[in-house]
Amino acid sequence: MKNKKEDSILQTVIKGPSYGYTDNYSIREMWNEIANEYKGEFRISHNSGYELEIQTVKIPYKKWIFTITISDTRPLKISTAGFPLQEFELLISWEDFIERIIKKFGKPEIELGNPDFDKKYLIKSDRPELVVNIFTPEVQKIFLKNNIYSFSYQTKRECEKAEILSVISRKVEDKELVKEIIKAHQLIIDNLEALKVFK
Repeated sequence: MKNKKEDSILQTVIKGPSYGYTDNYSIREMWNEIANEYKGEFRISHNSGYELEIQTVKIPYKKWIFTITISDTRPLKISTAGFPLQEFELLISWEDFIERIIKKFGKPEIELGNPDFDKKYLIKSDRPELVVNIFTPEVQKIFLKNNIYSFSYQTKRECEKAEILSVISRKVEDKELVKEIIKAHQLIIDNLEALKVFK
């Protein structure tokens, strides 16, 4: 008989990003409803051999467009782009066992003061003082609840563009959870805008 710890590990693996095959046909209607609620657009495309389906939702928010994509072989991703107003880089991702060991002997990592978030995520940034104002407690709570795998903000100097990309678990079939994830990204955009990092 499995104990609670084994169950917890199994649930994490099931919820975590998977690069195997997942049939997303059944969630078409959910994405269509979300696109309609946010006055966005839902599109279905296929690869050249027509074996794999790619679902894309574009959602307007203020002057930005969130692009949400999921396919039969890739995890759910949310991205948007804008113009950088400051030099800033940020990467937040699940912290694995090796990173925990390295952290013990390396320089102190960025922490936000939430033990659950700090234990689960490794935070790297060239401007640590901004991170706590971008990843507020409300954003942290949504990331933890929805097991979001990674978040990045990167400035592409060659094209004067800043890109935001989040990678989420493979199995996202609950509309309310998707709306929560969208809300977290709206809050992040608001915070970046308020800090005059992104426009």
